[in-house]
Amino acid sequence: MNSGFYRAFEDRYRGSRELITQRLEAYLPFLEPLKALYDDYPALDIGCGRGEWLQLLQREGYAPVGVDLDEGMLEACQALNLPAHKDDALNALRNLPDNSQVVVSGFHIAEHVPFSVLQDMVAEALRVLRPAGLLILETPNAENVMVGTNNFYLDPTHEQPLPNLLMSFLAEYSGFSRAKVLRLQEPANLHDEQASIGILDIMFGVSPDYAVVAQKLAPADQLEAFDAVFDKAYGISLDQIAHRYDCALQRRLSELENTVESVRSTFLEPAEFAKVMGELQAQQTKQLMAIQDRYQLALEDLQRQHGAQHEALSQATQERNVALARAQGAEQQLQALLSSTSWRVTWPLRLVRRALLLPTGQGKASLRQSLRRIAPHARLWVGRRPGVRRLALAVLHRSPWLSGKVRNLLAPEPVPSSEPQHGVIDHAPLTPRGRAIERALREAMMKSQN
Repeated sequence: MNSGFYRAFEDRYRGSRELITQRLEAYLPFLEPLKALYDDYPALDIGCGRGEWLQLLQREGYAPVGVDLDEGMLEACQALNLPAHKDDALNALRNLPDNSQVVVSGFHIAEHVPFSVLQDMVAEALRVLRPAGLLILETPNAENVMVGTNNFYLDPTHEQPLPNLLMSFLAEYSGFSRAKVLRLQEPANLHDEQASIGILDIMFGVSPDYAVVAQKLAPADQLEAFDAVFDKAYGISLDQIAHRYDCALQRRLSELENTVESVRSTFLEPAEFAKVMGELQAQQTKQLMAIQDRYQLALEDLQRQHGAQHEALSQATQERNVALARAQGAEQQLQALLSSTSWRVTWPLRLVRRALLLPTGQGKASLRQSLRRIAPHARLWVGRRPGVRRLALAVLHRSPWLSGKVRNLLAPEPVPSSEPQHGVIDHAPLTPRGRAIERALREAMMKSQN
């Protein structure tokens, strides 16, 4: 993928610099207590992209350095004179000394690397961080139905979604003293507990991104300054918004029942009330079933899309692997054949076969004469080599057609003659001079008889 493509892709779908910078300010309360612990504030941002986080850290008095492999992204950093250079994330971490950084961050990079590489990155981050230092890893939140089934796969460089429980466990398993999950970028109106919640809010209203903020072990008095931000709740989870929907639905049903009861007690007789109540209950049941059907259809459609995308990717990967395996196998067989003893010692037979398969005409007759001349020499060459002779006889035995061709080449060629049968020199064919002498002798014998 060329650098220009991914830079243009980020510019369209990631958001403007101003929007991203505003979102990143959510992490500043976690960093603020570090200023009371250290006199300098070196920070490493892996996969720095266009540099919004670098610019924000500089504004807040930190000393960041960014690394990225995409030259198009680095051009955006260089245009703003931000401290960023081209390097691999894991290599950049390994080149840092122990206890040298107060912050290591990576925004939307964890989903771009294999999980084994991510494990090494987290372990290296723990090594280079100072006590109480922070690791920040932000990634798409697959808990959001739209993100998990569609938006995540919009980026062709994504490996796989990472559930927040897996990411927080990875940080704790690697040795960090604590890890906090921050859900981010959910619609602001959903924070209002009195706001109306619908099916679409359940499917798409969950925080589309989340981050794990992990802290390195330090003395308790140093960690205490961070307790407030680590104890706070962030964002909206799927179970929270589903619970709010259930509660709101239950409230509406209770209000409806109270209204019905009030109407009944004021205007209706018990029989009339029962009739109205039945109609209302039937209407309510119908509405609930319609809502459930819409939800189920939407969910099934999203699952089909996700399954089709995953199946197509798996099939393409399988076909590529099969084709690669076949090509490698064919290449190995060809190399084994060309380096075999049988291939080297049977070159005379292959030469003869190719010659016999040449197009017909004067050229073929001339070539046949040439092959007749060299055939006795080839026969002597093969006869002096027992191993080659056995192999040649085996090949001729398996191919009667080739055997017949070779016998024809080794057989003496008949010499056509227009002269009558003669009795001189055992009927051996004579040269023109010999035939002239024979005719002269016959004429002399005839004259003497006369």
